Amino acid sequence: MRGRSLMDRAYQILARGEGPRPLGPLAAALLCAPEGPVARGIMVPLLAADGRFRMDGERVWLAPEEDERSSATIPELNFCVLDFETNGFAPGDRAIEIGISLWRGGEETDFFETLLNPGTGVSPFVTRLTGIRGGDLVGQPSFQEILPRVVEMLEGAVLVAHNLPFDGRILASEMERAGVEKMPKHSRVCTLKLARRLLPKDDPKNLDAMAERFGLQFLARHRALGDARVTGALLHKLLDLGAESSLLDTLSDLQGLLAGEPAKAEEGRPSRSRV
Repeated sequence: MRGRSLMDRAYQILARGEGPRPLGPLAAALLCAPEGPVARGIMVPLLAADGRFRMDGERVWLAPEEDERSSATIPELNFCVLDFETNGFAPGDRAIEIGISLWRGGEETDFFETLLNPGTGVSPFVTRLTGIRGGDLVGQPSFQEILPRVVEMLEGAVLVAHNLPFDGRILASEMERAGVEKMPKHSRVCTLKLARRLLPKDDPKNLDAMAERFGLQFLARHRALGDARVTGALLHKLLDLGAESSLLDTLSDLQGLLAGEPAKAEEGRPSRSRV
């Protein structure tokens, strides 16, 4: 029972969406023990025996969850691209704007945006960055009020963001505050991580650099919908690049690439080269 409890706690830590964790510090935190070979020796067999986790010897991350759409081709998938602007007060920063852009087959099919009133002010830094002031939030809906629309747009879609650990954390915290006890399961794609898999290591991969690289235009930078739309377009630029260079055809291929698995060419199929 203790082993199961430890694994559940490990899952909760990794499910926060902050990326892989170093094995040593994770083992020490879970066991409330000094970091070292003893803690590692206890945790390694437990992690290895639990299909929810993957390890490379030094890092631990969550294995991609099974998705009934795993065999679906990329053009068949709906992508829900999400972006938040927040009030800038840490810890526990709150959403003050949400932008959602739905994509399928390389085209935007629907969108949603609104300012949100979390009942807080807005930091001066955020106002300088976004132009959003505390007074702009007066009379705006709470996240709980727009939750049905968010759930509707997430339904059946792959969740996407640039730096998904940040936006995923805000989504989870706002849903929790709105009374959602358990986050819906979604396959997830971080375009920042995808860019790191597909582009040269030393190339800058922030959203501004990616937009410049692929000729994408912001209607409004550092505003939720403007950033979400550029992220959606970036996603499909990267998917096209992955399809050309590594036979990235299905959701399963995409999940494997993000998990660091080598691309597997189909038997008898000629490899594609970039033009």
